[in-house]
Amino acid sequence: MIKKLPNIICWFRIALIPFVLLFLLDTPVSESMAIKTRFLVSGILFAVAILSDFVDGKIARKFDAVTNFGKFLDPIADKLLVLGVLCAFIELGFVSCVPVLLILAREFMITGLRLGAMSKGEVVAANWWGKVKTALQGVSLGLFFIYGAFISQGATVEAVASDMMIPQAFFWLVSAYTVISVVPYYMACRKYLKD
Repeated sequence: MIKKLPNIICWFRIALIPFVLLFLLDTPVSESMAIKTRFLVSGILFAVAILSDFVDGKIARKFDAVTNFGKFLDPIADKLLVLGVLCAFIELGFVSCVPVLLILAREFMITGLRLGAMSKGEVVAANWWGKVKTALQGVSLGLFFIYGAFISQGATVEAVASDMMIPQAFFWLVSAYTVISVVPYYMACRKYLKD
């Protein structure tokens, strides 16, 4: 059972995504809640989801439960969580679509590199650049939740969005790092792309 636990935690992370969005966006569940309460509940769910990424990795390494499927599923769960929240932030007016598109392009490129490696029988796990990228994205998105729940004095989504200058600036820096993090993956995987 312990060998399956990291993958179960990955699936749990994916299952949390709709609930993060349910409270973050205007839905029948969230529309009667105060803005700060929405951000607090959604932020807590996001924090649980992002922290589960570190928990499943620790368990997998400690109990020698690293599998090829886990190496494939873990980064997909991260991408779904981060990109799902970013799409919601675009709708709320918190972030520009430009850095989100840069992040999306990076994820497509990494996925393409991984598929190239898989066609040669290799599974490319996340490297340290990818792990740092995920951590920085988690911190960056967490800042938006913190501002929405505790710092902004806005009573509407629009008013909250106008208070997001610091999280937005940090998010641009994280987006730049995200794009740069493609280079080590490319260097490691280019041998699989020679055909």
